[in-house]
Amino acid sequence: MADMDEIWSEMQREQKTKSFAKTKVSDLSLLQREKKTKKVAKRMDSSLNWMSGWAKLKTEQEQLRPAEVEPAMAVVEPPTTMVDALEELPTGTPEIFLAYIQRDINCLAEESLSVRLTSLQKLQRLLVQQVESLATDIIDAVMDALLKPLLKRMKDRSEKCRECAVKILRSLVENTSDLSAALPYIFPSLVGRLGSEDLDGVAHLPEIMRPDPEQKPTEIAQPVEESEEVRLQLGHFVAALLLRCSPTQIYAYIDEATGLIRAQAMDPFHEVKALACETMISFCYNHTEMLLHFALPLARSLTSSLTHNHAKIRIAALRAVTACLWCGVWKHNFEIFQVLMAWQDPNKVPIKAFYEGVTNVNYMSTLSFDRHPAVRRFWFETLAHWMLRCVDKVDLEPYIAPYLLTGLCDENEEIALEVFWLIEKIGEAYEAEKEEDLRKTKQYGFDYTWTYGGRASVPFPLQGIWAGGDRLDHVRKTGARGPDFLGHKALTEHHHRELLDDAGEEEEERLGAPLELPRRDYCWPDSRGLDVFPRLPRPRLGSRSWVRTHSRRYIKATFNDVVDFRDCTALNAGRLLCMSVAYTEEGVTEWLQPMLAALTKFYSGRAWAAGDTRAMQTYGAVCKLLGAFLEPSALWAQLKAALDAECAMDLDQRIASMRILAMSLEGHVEVLQSIQPPDPELKMGQLEPVIPELIEAMHNSDLLLSPTPESREVMWTVLFSFLEPLGAFLTDAPGFLTFCIWLPVHCTRQSSYSYAQILAESSSVPKVIYDALREAGALVQTHLETLQEANRLAEQRQADSSARIDEKTQAMKAMQTQTDFVATKAKATRDLMLQVDTAAAKHSK
Repeated sequence: MADMDEIWSEMQREQKTKSFAKTKVSDLSLLQREKKTKKVAKRMDSSLNWMSGWAKLKTEQEQLRPAEVEPAMAVVEPPTTMVDALEELPTGTPEIFLAYIQRDINCLAEESLSVRLTSLQKLQRLLVQQVESLATDIIDAVMDALLKPLLKRMKDRSEKCRECAVKILRSLVENTSDLSAALPYIFPSLVGRLGSEDLDGVAHLPEIMRPDPEQKPTEIAQPVEESEEVRLQLGHFVAALLLRCSPTQIYAYIDEATGLIRAQAMDPFHEVKALACETMISFCYNHTEMLLHFALPLARSLTSSLTHNHAKIRIAALRAVTACLWCGVWKHNFEIFQVLMAWQDPNKVPIKAFYEGVTNVNYMSTLSFDRHPAVRRFWFETLAHWMLRCVDKVDLEPYIAPYLLTGLCDENEEIALEVFWLIEKIGEAYEAEKEEDLRKTKQYGFDYTWTYGGRASVPFPLQGIWAGGDRLDHVRKTGARGPDFLGHKALTEHHHRELLDDAGEEEEERLGAPLELPRRDYCWPDSRGLDVFPRLPRPRLGSRSWVRTHSRRYIKATFNDVVDFRDCTALNAGRLLCMSVAYTEEGVTEWLQPMLAALTKFYSGRAWAAGDTRAMQTYGAVCKLLGAFLEPSALWAQLKAALDAECAMDLDQRIASMRILAMSLEGHVEVLQSIQPPDPELKMGQLEPVIPELIEAMHNSDLLLSPTPESREVMWTVLFSFLEPLGAFLTDAPGFLTFCIWLPVHCTRQSSYSYAQILAESSSVPKVIYDALREAGALVQTHLETLQEANRLAEQRQADSSARIDEKTQAMKAMQTQTDFVATKAKATRDLMLQVDTAAAKHSK
C-alpha cells in the first residue's frame, strides 16, 4: 500500500510541475531550476485536424525507406559488379575480397527493389553456398562490413530481401571466429523483428500491479514479421546464434535469448514451433545453471504447443518441457506442474474473474486422453522418465502417480501393457531407494490374509476390466521370502525377490514373447530397453508400495467424481479407483467407509440408470477387487444394515448396497477358486462366519416383500454369487434349505413356471436340496397360484371401486386390498416353511 501512495504522490508532483501557473515549492525536489516555458503555437483549424498525423506517419516510413538520393545518382537497374565480371572467387586477403564485393554492399542501400534483391542474391551465392572455400579472416572482415547493412535489410519491404539477409547473417554467424562485437547489434534487431521485448504485456506496469501470467494456451496473434518463411529463417538464425555463443556471452544477453525462444514457441506457424522446441532443448541442456529462474517462463510458453493440432508438435513440446524441468530443479519445477495441472490457489482470485468467466486447461489430463496413440504412448513414457531421472521427483510423485495409473486403462491394449511394465520399472527403483523400509517385508515373507498363506492370486484388472478381459493371460507370482533360521522351510523355498511360480531360469518364457514396440527417434533411453510382456503377474512389492504411498493424496477427491453427473467423468474416476485398489490391495481398508458410500451413490444414481457398459464393467471390477482383498467380515459389517427394515437408507440405496455385496462375494469366491494347490479342508475360508449371518438376514429382510422387481432381482444376485461355487459346503448352513425354498415365493408375483424347479435342476445344488425341492414343488406352485388369484381379485376390486367412489374411499379400499394380499402371502409362507422343515428333517435322518 505504501508503494501505491508513493506512486500517486509522484504523479501529483509531475502534474503540478507541468502547469503554466507559478508552482508553489512544497518539496525539496522542486527547488531545481524550472525550464522556460515555450510559447504556445498557433492551433490548426478544427477542419484540418485530419492532417495532424502526417508527420508521425512520415517518421515511421522513413525508418524503412532507404536514404533519398538525387534522381541523377539513383540506380534503377541492377548494375554489373565484379561478382559478375570475375568467374573465380578471389580468396587472397580480406582487403581484396572486400573490394570484390564492395559494389554489391553499396547497392544494398538503393531504393530500387530489384537492385537490392540482385545484390543480396549475389552475396548469398558467395557467403552461403561457397562459404566453405573462404578463410576465417575473410569471413571476419565481411562480418564487420556487412553486419549493419544486413541488419537494416531485415526490415526491408520485400519479403525475399528479408529472407536473403537472414540467410547471409546466419551463415556469417556460424563461420565467424568471434561474435563479441556483433552481439550488441544482433540481439536488439532480433528482439525487434520477433516482438519479444514484452511478451506478457506487463512491462509498463509496476511490479506490484502486474497480474499473474495467462495459464491457457497463448500465441502471438499478429507477429511483427508477417512472412512465415522469414520467421522460420529467423528461427534457424536464433538457433545458430545461441549455439555459437559462449556461456559468458549468453549470461550478458540471457533475457533477450530466453525472450527470443519464447516468442518462437508462441509463434502461430507450426514449423517455427517445432524449431523453437528443438532450440529450447539444446539451450536448456547447454546452459542449465543460469536458467534456474527462466525455467517457468520457458515452460509456460509451450502451452500452445502442448495443445497443437499436429502430433509431432505435441511430442516436441513434451521433450522441451522435460528440458525445462532439468533447469528448475528444487526451485521452479513444482510451479511448472501447477501450470500443467491448472492448479489455482483458492485464496487468490484474479480481478477479471469478477467480470468474466475464467477457465483453466489441465494439460496433463488432455495429454492422457490425447486422440493420437503415439502422443499418449510418449506422454506415459515421459511420466515414467520423470520418475526415474528427475532429481526432485519427491515433490512431483503425488501429482504424476494418478496420471500414470490412468494409462493402465488406455483404450489401446498395447499402451496399457507398456504402462504396466513402466510402473514395474518405477517399482524396482523404489525398492532400491527404500531398501531399508522394505527389508523386513522381503526377509520375513509376510503374506496378507487374502492370499491364504501365499496360495491365492487375483488377476490384474487391465483397462478397468476384471482380469483384463478374455484376451489377457496372467501368471502367478511367489512373494519374496528370506532365510528361515528355525529350519521350518527347505532351502529351495527361500527367495531373494518375487519370482514367478515354478519359473526358475525360464521366468521370461513364462511371461511370453515381448511385444515389439514401434521404433522412434524421440523415444527416451529408459523406454528403448523396456520389455513389454503380454502376460501380467501380480505387481511387484515396490510398485504396490509406491502407489499406496501416493494414493492418499487423491483418493478422496476421486470419490467426489464417482458420483459426477457426467458419464465420462464417472467412468474415468472409476478407472482410476480400480487401478488404485489393484495396487493398494488390503491397504484400501483405510478408505472403506467413504468408498462404499461413493459406490452406493453410483449404483443408486443417474450413472447406473444410464447403463453405460464400460462404466458397469469398471465399477463391477472395483467391487470384486474389494471383496478379493478385504476380509468378508469387514464388508458384511458395513453392508448388512441394508437388509434391515429399520435402515435409514432409501430403497434405491439399499438395493445398491446389495449389488455391491453380491459382486464383493463373487470376488472373494474367485480368490478361493484360485488357491493352488486346491485345499478341500478350507471349505468357504473367510466366508465361513459370514454366509450363515447373510442367509438369516436375507430370510428376515423386508426386501423380499418389496413391490419393485429390482429388489427381488438383487436378492437372486446375492444368492447365486455364492450358491453355485460353494454349494457343496452350504448343507450345514443354518436355515439355508428353508431360505432356498421360501425365496421363490416372494421373488415373483406372476409366474408361469416354478422357480423352485429351476433351482432343483441346477447342477450346483446338493442332493439334499434336490429332494426337498421336489417334494415341496407342488405346494410351492399351489401357493403361487393362490397368490396370483388374490392379486388379480384385489386389482379387479380396486378398478371397479374407482369408478363410483371418491378418492378417500378408494385409498381405503386399496389399503385393505394390500392387507389381504400380505395376509395371504404370510399364511402361504408359514405352510411352506412347515413343509420344508419336515422334508429336511426326513432327509437328514
